Amino acid sequence: MIRVNTYFFVYIVVGVLSIACSSGDDSPTPQATCSDGIQNGTETGIDCGGSSCSSCSTGVVIPTSGFDAPNSYEGYNMVWSDEFNEETLSSEKWSYHLGNGCPDLCFWGNSELQYYTNSSKNLFFEEGNLVIAARPESMGGLDYTSSRIHTDNKFEFQYGRVDIRASMPSAKGSWVALWLLNHNYTINDPSAWWPNGGEIDIMEYLGEDQTEVFGTAHYGVDFNNRRFNSKKYSATSENFDKIYYVFSIVWEENKITWLVNDVEYHSITPAQTGGQPYPFNDEFYLLMNLSVGGNLPVAPLVSDYPDFLIIDYIRVYQKN
Repeated sequence: MIRVNTYFFVYIVVGVLSIACSSGDDSPTPQATCSDGIQNGTETGIDCGGSSCSSCSTGVVIPTSGFDAPNSYEGYNMVWSDEFNEETLSSEKWSYHLGNGCPDLCFWGNSELQYYTNSSKNLFFEEGNLVIAARPESMGGLDYTSSRIHTDNKFEFQYGRVDIRASMPSAKGSWVALWLLNHNYTINDPSAWWPNGGEIDIMEYLGEDQTEVFGTAHYGVDFNNRRFNSKKYSATSENFDKIYYVFSIVWEENKITWLVNDVEYHSITPAQTGGQPYPFNDEFYLLMNLSVGGNLPVAPLVSDYPDFLIIDYIRVYQKN
């Protein structure tokens, strides 16, 4: 992930809804209504939400099919997981990266166009899924907002199998990363541990091509000697934005293997680093984010947004 109008209003009033959400002419103060086009009373959005009006539609389409990994593997124990069945992000498991990365990693090192927030508009839960939403709204001098979460100082591990079941956005300029960074790496001093500390991209995806993902390892003794080893994987049935796929690595001493739906497609060992140090025998932490624009994707189209990264679960196993 680190890289150098016209309106038509239709009002439908149903018996119970009109009783619960309308106010009479003799009300001493205005009450929440479901059909006034105004956010008021206990509504959480215009004409929706609150204690008496129907919930707002998020616009997210949750997949109903796709690959599902087993929840156990012979010879392995599950040591950490998040099934995202709660209504809030677990503060025991996750933290947010916020803002634009400045002053030490401005625009997160890739000329990205999003400002990361911890707002429920950018990260929320739906039908047992974590949803990260990239939205076309200005914040911090940038034109988009989104979210980026990580397990630094909360869950750091060495070796194992990681499974992430997810469905991708389709917006041009969107850039998904499900990845790992060295436990010593911080955004306050990024050059101290990148690329020499290593980066493992379990999966990256660009919204302009819904048929491909890629797995990558970044390494190198210093920034001037940075290297990467990467390989693409093409969708075998429906595109990555239509159904669930499971993106995995099997991480062992001196070897990392990348898989999609349990099919191996890429690996790296110390013999493949071109003489650069192999940094992948240390502890790492997890990150997941949806960015917009930058050095790798094409320029975004604002009309494609908002769009969503949908994550059903993430599970980490280690050998017995």
